[in-house]
Amino acid sequence: MRFIVPSTRTRSLRRKLQEGQAIVLIALLMLVLFAMLGLAIDSGRAYVDRRDLQAAVDASALSAGDWYENYGDLTGSTLPQSVALFQSDLRLYAGATSSACQAPCPKLVGPNFNLTEFTYVYTYPGNLVLTVVATNTQFNGYQFVFTAEHQLPLAFMQIFGGPTTAYIMATATSIVGNQRQTPALLTLSSGSCALTLTGAATLTVLGDTYTNGTACVDANLHEAGNCYGGAGSNCNVATYYCYNSTPGFIPYDPATNGGVCKAGDTIGQPVVPAPSLPDPGYLAPSVPYYTAGAGYAKDNRGTWTEMYAGQYGAFHLSGGSASCAFLDPGVYTWTGGYQSDASGSLLSNELKAPDEESTAAVGTAAVANPQFWDMNSTGCAGHFNVAPTPAPGFGIKHNGGNGKWGVELTSVRWDTFNDPTILPDPCLASPGCRRESAPSSCQEVGTIDSNNQGINVNITQNAPGAQYYNIYVNPNGCLSSYVGGSQNDFSFVGRYLAPGFVDGGGPPATPVGPYPSGANKTLVLGTGGWPCGLAIVTICGIAFNNMSPTKQCFAQTRSTLCQPPDDELAPQCFSNCPPPAGLLSQENAAMSLEYFPWPGGDVANENYCQLTPPAGTGDPNAPCATAKITPGAVQFYFPNGSCLDQNAQGATYVFSGEQYNWIVIYQVPGSACANSLNGGASTQYIGTIYTPSADWKINGGDRSPLAGQVIAYTASIKGAAAVGIDFNPNYAPAPPAARLIN
Repeated sequence: MRFIVPSTRTRSLRRKLQEGQAIVLIALLMLVLFAMLGLAIDSGRAYVDRRDLQAAVDASALSAGDWYENYGDLTGSTLPQSVALFQSDLRLYAGATSSACQAPCPKLVGPNFNLTEFTYVYTYPGNLVLTVVATNTQFNGYQFVFTAEHQLPLAFMQIFGGPTTAYIMATATSIVGNQRQTPALLTLSSGSCALTLTGAATLTVLGDTYTNGTACVDANLHEAGNCYGGAGSNCNVATYYCYNSTPGFIPYDPATNGGVCKAGDTIGQPVVPAPSLPDPGYLAPSVPYYTAGAGYAKDNRGTWTEMYAGQYGAFHLSGGSASCAFLDPGVYTWTGGYQSDASGSLLSNELKAPDEESTAAVGTAAVANPQFWDMNSTGCAGHFNVAPTPAPGFGIKHNGGNGKWGVELTSVRWDTFNDPTILPDPCLASPGCRRESAPSSCQEVGTIDSNNQGINVNITQNAPGAQYYNIYVNPNGCLSSYVGGSQNDFSFVGRYLAPGFVDGGGPPATPVGPYPSGANKTLVLGTGGWPCGLAIVTICGIAFNNMSPTKQCFAQTRSTLCQPPDDELAPQCFSNCPPPAGLLSQENAAMSLEYFPWPGGDVANENYCQLTPPAGTGDPNAPCATAKITPGAVQFYFPNGSCLDQNAQGATYVFSGEQYNWIVIYQVPGSACANSLNGGASTQYIGTIYTPSADWKINGGDRSPLAGQVIAYTASIKGAAAVGIDFNPNYAPAPPAARLIN
């Protein structure tokens, strides 16, 4: 048997051919592993980068909303602060290499090209770009869209032929001041015709109307906003007016402008069905600080009644109890209800000058028609006169030896606000906050230097609420006596106690009587300005050459040469234009910053706020954005079962304020009252009516009886003539805080 021995040479060659294969496989596998590792690392970096960008734009968008809500200043604070937060979150300490507002800046967008939009682009090292789009959507709030785009360099993928960068993007959208959450009229009931809006003539609503039930309206509803209602609502039959978000804007029929709205204005529409809105759940935290029992004492200040905040029982003004009553600031709790049906009555917290000026001829002898405190036939407005009087040794000196002097007065008082939980509260400690009305009409008096004369200013009837009077003098006479003059030619002479008041050397003043009632009561012993050295003369010792040039002073200080406060404005033409002559009182000046060069605005009533921004700060478009107190504000508080019945014959004209979240009527939840408001030309509630469980019937004519917001369970509103609800965001609770919507 043959035995064949294998060739060792052949086996050796085969082994050599197989040697090294594992190394090749390992090398190929290592390439795959490195590619996978590179992908994991680059993907992880991209994920972290995306997460960081998203966190940064979320925080920045919310920050922009918060800054705008608090300061209302887009370019001065909102964008710089929110962009700085973006940079801080991403540790971009060197800041942007470039920034610009894209042209056109701003531009108009929206369906009607009436919404203002700004687009800012910020470029950073490392291929990072931030784009901020800020859009004023008017009643829908201010919207901020922050978009971050980053070309992230890839550390590994490019080695294997992949892209060199990865595009990473993150975006966030915030909105603030969305007034769809604070409509002009909101009914919480989900029932049929929970909101009824009809008018025998016309009913104008500036702002959105919203009901959780069905809305039952007709073509006499002039809606300057959207009409929101549940399924079955007939919002489509309303007449839609043009409007914008400017406080006090007068809506108009687009038919008067060729069938379209003017540039910058918009027109509402029906929104049916609409989602339900919840009860905002407002509170009344200041009520516990005004619990003292209070009563009504007719004419306790001579020709008018002063009322104090606190708790009242059944309050009913009728017949012989009719009077004009000045309301001191605070919370008025009507435990037995509030009923006003007395012709010749007027309850208000408005501070006005005696012989109130006419806006048609300021600085002249023309008097407002009607004066505020003469509305509803009350006859309570203050009055004064001027006359030359001997002033031995202290005669006033005119230019040329004799001439005319123009004299104007303002009413002044100090008020406190007692709730220590609202901070800062400059009105908490005595003497409180100072209020000064717009100027009176001008009264003219002539003096002769050689006769050594002064001027007496005599009060014949105190203006309701006045504790003091400031006197302003124009050495050229009233503005009707010479050409080219202005209210700035008047300057401060002094502050004088109102007749019947004492102060012990400083404010506030205390009423002691007697009070003037037709006879002259001379103002004497003024302080500040140009004090007179004679105790029986109002003005003496001044000289023509020392009375100019005048200066605009901080609204809360008065010294020599300070100009008077801003004038009043013509009656608002809201739903009946032009307003009937001699029927509506004049309006207060608008809100304003109180330091030069801003005019100061209203520093007595609803458009006045504290603390005012210090010089060099604040937004002139929102001068009260950071204020906590409206000096002089009141709130009507109705406990369970206590109802309101405002008859058209009676008159109530009151304003709320910042410290009450602008809620002028607060009716506790669960109180199922049937309230009625029959407003005439002399009635207006400035602020929000919050009655979430109550029904309302609102009728009226000639004036918008509501300047704020109405929240009720159901509401039936009918116009006897030309009635309206004027939603003014300045007099409404703060809209919801900034929130992310994308």
